[in-house]
Amino acid sequence: MIASLGRNLRDSLLVPLRACRKHASLLGMLVKRDLVSRTSGTLLGKLWPLLQPALQVLGYWFLFGIVYGMRMSRGEDFPQYMLIGIMPWLLLMEVLTRSAGLFREFSALYRRTPFPVELLPILIMVIPGIVHVVILFGLALAFHGLQAALQSLVVIPLLLLWLLPLTLLFSVLGLFLRDFAQALPFVLLLLMYATPILYFPSMLPEGAQPWLWLNPFSDLVAAIHATVDATTLDWRGLARLLGLWLLLLGPCWAVFRRSVPHVREVL
Repeated sequence: MIASLGRNLRDSLLVPLRACRKHASLLGMLVKRDLVSRTSGTLLGKLWPLLQPALQVLGYWFLFGIVYGMRMSRGEDFPQYMLIGIMPWLLLMEVLTRSAGLFREFSALYRRTPFPVELLPILIMVIPGIVHVVILFGLALAFHGLQAALQSLVVIPLLLLWLLPLTLLFSVLGLFLRDFAQALPFVLLLLMYATPILYFPSMLPEGAQPWLWLNPFSDLVAAIHATVDATTLDWRGLARLLGLWLLLLGPCWAVFRRSVPHVREVL
C-alpha cells in the first residue's frame, strides 16, 4: 500500500516531466496551436492573452479602488493587496475551469491516434502561466519595487505546481460528470469571496476567523502576499499547503492514469 502510494507520488511528477522532455517539439507545436486558436481572426492577435487578464485587473482596480472608494475606507495599501491577490486567483480559475473540459477540448488529438495524454494538463498551464508571470511582475514592480518583482517570479510556477493534483482530478470529474464542469465556475467564485482576496483577513467577523484556518486557499493567498509583499510567512499555513499537495498528488495521478484508457469510450 505504502509502496504503491510512493510510486504514484513519484510518477505524478516524473511522468509529465519526462513527457515534456520527450515530446518537447510536440508540446511547443500544441502551445502555438492553442495560441492561434485563441486569437485567430482578432485584430490584436497574440496580444489578447496578455490583454485579457490585464483588463480584468484594471477592472477590479477601478471597481474597488475608484467606484467603491475602498482606498479611503480600508487604507492606502488595499488596492495593492487586492490586485496582488486577485492576479494569481484569476490564473487559478482559468486553469481549473479549463481542466474540467480538458479531454473534450483536445479530443481530436487522441481519439484516433496514439498521443501522450499526460501532456494535456501541462499544455493548459503554459500560456496562462507565462502571461500571469509577466503581469504579476509588473504589479509587484509598480507597488513594491524591483526586489519584490523578482521574488514574484516564483509565485506563478509554484502555484501551477500546487494546482497540478486538482488539474488532474478535475479533468476526470469533468469528463465523467458533466454537471461538475457546469458548477465549477460558480464554486470557484464562491471560494474567491470566502478567501481574503477582496478584503483583509482581519476584516472578517471574529466568528468567521476559524474559516481561514479551514480554507486552504487562505493559506495560499497568505503565502503569495508573504512572497511579494515581504510580510511574515506563516509556516504553519505553508506546511498545510504542502501536506495537502502531498496528500492529493498521488491519488489524483492514479485516478487520471486509470481513467485515460476509458476516455475514448466516453467521448
